[in-house]
Amino acid sequence: MMTIPIGVTARNEAKNILVLLDSLRVAMARATSELGCRYELHVLLNDNDDDTPRLLAGAADVKLRHTYGGLVEAQRALAEQAGDAPFLIFSDADIRVAPDALLEVSRAMLGRPELEVAYAGKYPLEPVRQTLLARALYFYNLREGYQTERHYFNGQFFAIRHWRIPAPGDLRWDAALENRFRNLAAGIRIDDIYLSREVLRRIGPEAILCVRGGGIWYWPPATLRGMFRKYQRMRLEIDRLNCFFPPTKEIHRRWGQRRLDRRRLAAAPWREKLYYALFQMALVLCKLAYRAQSCYYMYFAGRDCPTWAPVTETKERVE
Repeated sequence: MMTIPIGVTARNEAKNILVLLDSLRVAMARATSELGCRYELHVLLNDNDDDTPRLLAGAADVKLRHTYGGLVEAQRALAEQAGDAPFLIFSDADIRVAPDALLEVSRAMLGRPELEVAYAGKYPLEPVRQTLLARALYFYNLREGYQTERHYFNGQFFAIRHWRIPAPGDLRWDAALENRFRNLAAGIRIDDIYLSREVLRRIGPEAILCVRGGGIWYWPPATLRGMFRKYQRMRLEIDRLNCFFPPTKEIHRRWGQRRLDRRRLAAAPWREKLYYALFQMALVLCKLAYRAQSCYYMYFAGRDCPTWAPVTETKERVE
């Protein structure tokens, strides 16, 4: 019986880790029953300093590992010991997995050897905050931004056949591009942006599949601060990858940039159109704040820019 490792990357996820693991156990039982394969559950505590280890101390079915250096290094720790596994599965810890999500992702990878990545669809939970911006962010995520088809995959729950992300010491870049804002010496920080580019460069969009069965539930950002922190991570990592791998700028231009689907937006109810307009206004503020932040850390700050501040509203228990 083949063994497929599942790596749950977790940094200070005590509020939701048990919910995620309970949902994964149900999904694992369903997939094992249908496919006849075995899953091995790993929790990768990247730079963790909360109560998560205590909560998992009695979990006999979980292999616990402390890692340092961020999410990518946590994934690397599992990838380096995966042996002859046909593929790896990675999950965020601040989500809940549908019973069929693991089954459908695994079925796609086992049945279609040309696939490099299969990932689960995502479903935002309705916000607890009763603000216009929280509603705008919820509908933006629910409707996939009213945008054209996605080619980059979503890294919240995915299977990958060949996990290859260069270590910081293997990267090269123009020294003139380094500064305290980019902090290129820290290496690649976000998994799905780099891996999407690499798969698209080597093969093309046909190697990435969003499975239609199952899915995951999650809390989207609900505040301007949370929205900015998400935007900052994404936009800065794109800039950093352009410095590391200049030839892949064209890959991002062709496959990574989604555009407004005007027909979808035109068909939306008027209330959603107003929410979309509010989202766009908030996005302008995020872009201005990003530019101001980049100038400050490039020219005035005496320390590196912090780029992984928690989005607290996305870390609540996913019921």
